[in-house]
Amino acid sequence: MTMQKLSKIISDADKLSKLKNRFDINLSESSRFNSESYIAQTDLTIPLSQRLENTNLLHKNSLSNFKLQKKSPKFRSLLSKDISKSYVPWESERHFALGVSEGIFLNILIPWTLARYGRDWDSPDAEERWPFIGFQSIWHNLESGWNYDGDNFLTNMFSHPYGGNLFFNSGRSNGFNFWESSAFALGGSYIWETFMETNQPAINDWVNTGLGGAAFGEILYRLSTLITDNEARGGHRVWTEIAGGIVNPARLLTRLITGEASKVFPNPEWRTPGKLNLSLNAGTRVLLDDSTDLKELQGLFELTIDYGDPFRLKHSTPFSRFYYNLTISSSYPSLTSMNAIGSLFAFELSKSKTSGHSLETTLNYDYINNPGFLYGSIAFTEQLNSYFDLNKDWKLMTRVGARLIPMGGTPNDYFLDETDGRNYDFGQALGAVGSISLFNGAWNVLTLQYVFDYLWTQSEPSYSEHMLQGGALVLQLPIKDYFIFGVGAGYYKRQSNYNYPSGYFTYPTPDVTFATPIVRVFFKTRII
Repeated sequence: MTMQKLSKIISDADKLSKLKNRFDINLSESSRFNSESYIAQTDLTIPLSQRLENTNLLHKNSLSNFKLQKKSPKFRSLLSKDISKSYVPWESERHFALGVSEGIFLNILIPWTLARYGRDWDSPDAEERWPFIGFQSIWHNLESGWNYDGDNFLTNMFSHPYGGNLFFNSGRSNGFNFWESSAFALGGSYIWETFMETNQPAINDWVNTGLGGAAFGEILYRLSTLITDNEARGGHRVWTEIAGGIVNPARLLTRLITGEASKVFPNPEWRTPGKLNLSLNAGTRVLLDDSTDLKELQGLFELTIDYGDPFRLKHSTPFSRFYYNLTISSSYPSLTSMNAIGSLFAFELSKSKTSGHSLETTLNYDYINNPGFLYGSIAFTEQLNSYFDLNKDWKLMTRVGARLIPMGGTPNDYFLDETDGRNYDFGQALGAVGSISLFNGAWNVLTLQYVFDYLWTQSEPSYSEHMLQGGALVLQLPIKDYFIFGVGAGYYKRQSNYNYPSGYFTYPTPDVTFATPIVRVFFKTRII
């Protein structure tokens, strides 16, 4: 007998012992040691290998009988008793004190302490000493009102929305709903801007952290709830808690404090959406800049999540339907785009056997950063959705809507903030969006879309306006149920109009137009 076989026999015996002790189940008579089996295992005249084989056979019978009993009502009853159905989940009730404490700890005390004491502020190369706060700086901020800061594009349009997610989920994981948790993000951002920096409060930070944090936060809250399994045990439970914590650190902190990271209790009913598509794709794209004859070939890796039923006409639960897309490029900048569209609510207008129409309000986050186009925005969109059943497998969906952009940012060709390096304008915008999509089952086979925004600059110097456009045509050909080949073509266009007073700069400031065509080829696989 090999050591591997002996180890398996011992392992099986150990499994049986654990199962018997855990569930206290009276296994069938065939698994008990009767006199014959006892002799068969203890008779020294029988070779050791044969005795171990006999023992293994008995345990196999026991495990087989145990598997049969797993299907019985008695076993299911015992297993269900092991899950505490009477337990009231922490997230089902509001806990204001812990929610506020977590938000202050995660997104105020930690970053401020690291900034204040983790840098050499006496170095000649040190930045302005913004963490050196006091009563004088706080009073100055309260008196001065709002301004637009000079931080770089990545900090303002990505880091602040992600930080807002920590405020948001400090509330969300402590029993507050989407709207109430959004107040956590807005309130937390106001505290930081007013009390934790010597710089004048930045209105762009407040909007991006508050509204962007709500968009990021609810998506990460739902994904972390999907990943963690309250009914799991052992190693599987540990790994799901770790994975959920990576996605949503604020929720993991709450679960560790309250003990829910290890407690066994039922999952929320909404944990798994009716429909969920998670896909990865890899491919290449060519960027063409018509103003400089630039041609750049990039490798692209993309994650897409479609959460919820896109053909559902009415709901009142924010982000019960959302779309999320993350694109990483092989060249600089690596984070080339991120988009999130979360449905806030939808009203059914009409429905028949072959068509349906609804009015939907969404919260959108857009971050686009490539060599030919730079644009970030937080937007509310009001859109008319329509779908038409062509046959049992094919559907056509159209969307047309108007966009209200509380905060957007796009390049200024002549301005540069010498302190922090901002080279783009902030402002509010209005826009429009339209798309038409052809679905075959769950696959979006053909999509044609167009987005238009017009931004009025509010940050200083405020002598510019920007017209921004984007369009794309994407064809995806299913090869298998889980694998497709895709091709796409699109463009980005920015037309900037400058009206600087005479003598504002020592150089001329003519209007500027940039157009960036894009061609793309990719493969996509569905993970879920």
